[in-house]
Amino acid sequence: MTTFSAPLLDRTSSTADLVEQRARIRAKVVPKRGERGLDIGCGPGLLACELARDVGPTGRMVGIDTSPDMVTMSGERARRSALAGRTEFAVGNAVELHFPEQHFDFLTAVQVYEYIADLPRALGEAHRVLRPGGRLIVMDSDWDSCIWQADDGDRQARVLRAWEAHFVHPHLPALLPRLLGQAGFAFKSLSVVPLVNLHPDDTTDSGRLIDVVARFVSRKAGIPEDVAQAWADDVRGQDLHGRYLFSLSRFLFLAERPMTGG
Repeated sequence: MTTFSAPLLDRTSSTADLVEQRARIRAKVVPKRGERGLDIGCGPGLLACELARDVGPTGRMVGIDTSPDMVTMSGERARRSALAGRTEFAVGNAVELHFPEQHFDFLTAVQVYEYIADLPRALGEAHRVLRPGGRLIVMDSDWDSCIWQADDGDRQARVLRAWEAHFVHPHLPALLPRLLGQAGFAFKSLSVVPLVNLHPDDTTDSGRLIDVVARFVSRKAGIPEDVAQAWADDVRGQDLHGRYLFSLSRFLFLAERPMTGG
């Protein structure tokens, strides 16, 4: 996720939106004392550290990320939180997990697989390192579910379509049940975690996202810079008239490695 710097992602992950999102993820994991967990794409380490508290001093949380800056930030957060003894962070990626077979009790992958080209391999790796009965928790967004109020609907559609180039799979949730089954997982549940904002300030996920989208589409997706800026001004301007609305559906999957035959 090169569009998001480590400091920006750290600030964004601390918003009330994402604090609530992590609570929903942890409720799906149901971490138990003494368990071993792996957070794939750990980012700044907030979820991994929260799960480290859940598994207790006899448990272990490992976080991997492709960004060395994220790994450094995660390790520093664990040390500040007195969790260094039960956490480990390293550079790594979803398609090549350098861990033994059947090593973990649960895995989390939050907005990670939407960036992975070789999903069968990534899911196969997740299956390999999970013990029988182990849980895989996946969250990804479908950008067809995005509502973002703007006066110029045509420009809005053009920008958001260009933004989809940021992802390998901008509409992954519809594909995941089949892909999980093909990787040997037993599908257990699916729920929707809505992200809804009525203001575009820095305390919300969408408030920080506006400039990220505008910068990406103008630099990497063929949208002229003046068009991207006009879109950003249009979206932010809705707040002046009490019309700002952002909504995005994030889909939370629970799958298990079967006790036998998988």
